[in-house]
Order: sequence, then C-alpha cells, then structure tokens
Amino acid sequence: MQSRRSIAERTIARARERGMPIDDDLEYMALVELWIKGEIDIQDMRRRYNDLLARRSADRKARRENSSFNQSFRPVPVPHNAADASIDLPSLDEDKTAGVFGDAADLASR
Repeated sequence: MQSRRSIAERTIARARERGMPIDDDLEYMALVELWIKGEIDIQDMRRRYNDLLARRSADRKARRENSSFNQSFRPVPVPHNAADASIDLPSLDEDKTAGVFGDAADLASR
C-alpha cells in the first residue's frame, strides 16, 4: 500500500508541476484511494475514470442542449439575394478615380 501511495503522490505532484492539478477532483481522488488501498486494480481504476469522464461529458452536452441560449436562439431565414439588397453603395465616378488608381500604379512601379 505504501508504494502505491508514493506512486500516487509522485503522479499528483508531476501533474501539479505541469499546471494540471488532479488532486482537486474529488471523484478522481476517491478512485485513487481505492487503488491505494488495493480495493481496485489499475485497469478497474482506468475504466471507472473513463466512465466518469464520459458521464461528465454527457452532462455538459445535456446542459448545452438545454441552455436558455439554445432555447431562445432561432436562426432567421435569409433570402437568397440578401447580399445584393443589404447595402446600397454609390457608383464610382471613373473620371475622379482614374487618377488615384493611376498614381498608385505609378508608385508601385518605381
């Protein structure tokens, strides 16, 4: 048991050093304690932890699907020609803009 505890402590310390503390996860730490006591083997611990992660993921997904945002968000249909009608831009006066574009081309070629 003592060697399992020291393995767990080293693993927890390494995770904390890497900025990913695991000892604040009470459900995970309960699994670690069961493993330390020899009540479960490492494969069972892994399986239970994967089950825990899957349950948490499903819970998050259910919360997202039932959130007030999803319930209030309704896409608005957009007509196929909406881009054409969204902004009326004035036409360019070619006589006034010819010098601007010509000047830019002259500068680029220098």
